Amino acid sequence: MQTGDPYKVLGLKVGASPDEIRSAYRRLVKKYHPDRNPSASAATQFIAVQTAYEQLSSGQNAAAPDAVEQHYRARQAQYDQDLEAYKQQRAAAREKIRQRKQNEEAYKMAYLQKLKSGKIGFWHRAVACLGALLFVVLWTDFFLPEKQTPIRAAAYGLHTYSSVDGHLVQLFKSTDERAFWVADYLSQNLQKTQNLRSIETPWLHQVKALTFHDGLYELSVPIHFSFYWAQIWLSLLFLIPLLSWYFASADIIFVAGSFVSRYAILGCMLWFLLSENRFIHLLSLGQL
Repeated sequence: MQTGDPYKVLGLKVGASPDEIRSAYRRLVKKYHPDRNPSASAATQFIAVQTAYEQLSSGQNAAAPDAVEQHYRARQAQYDQDLEAYKQQRAAAREKIRQRKQNEEAYKMAYLQKLKSGKIGFWHRAVACLGALLFVVLWTDFFLPEKQTPIRAAAYGLHTYSSVDGHLVQLFKSTDERAFWVADYLSQNLQKTQNLRSIETPWLHQVKALTFHDGLYELSVPIHFSFYWAQIWLSLLFLIPLLSWYFASADIIFVAGSFVSRYAILGCMLWFLLSENRFIHLLSLGQL
């Protein structure tokens, strides 16, 4: 294949400087490179430009276009081969990632099924049902009309402590073996009061305050550190097992929710029911 005058091919005048030759070569290579210009004439022109540049840069008066074309074809074949190998590697990597994700999803679904069936599933469902029951009981007990129960003072503490709201409190004990944290300036006078009564919820007997007569006045002493003041928040905590079961999915939220429900929240429920005979109050509907 003849390329003709190399200067003419590169669009230069005879005797052009090396910088001009390189500049023209780079411009024409970008224009006719097969990756940019897919036409057959562009490939022929690209080889001619390559041949002309090598002829001028080597200072030769004659060129071997066939050798240049053969070299170009070899380089293009190697490029195509490398590109195909890269595409195969990418496809294999994508398939590997897809398989790994599929295996992870299968493992999650199997673990979810394990949590929702068998002994663990029964355990979680039992905690969810108990939590839902306590949720209803606590809200019902909170809004039912409160009642007053007569009590008698048995003892009071000598040490004063600070409550969460900054009040100073002392421990007061009644003859029915119940203990209350009340304001320190009133706790020691409770033994001398008349008609001392507890204001409490009708079902779970959660004490809200103590009331008594002081001359012509009826005074009320609020109870500190009582479940009554956290009753609504406590009911929401007991609802977590049911919510985690209802919205169960194969992710860390349900796994963590199941674990917390079966251990931590169940422990809180048992502590709540067994303290102050709430379990008995619950079963007897507040009669005992």
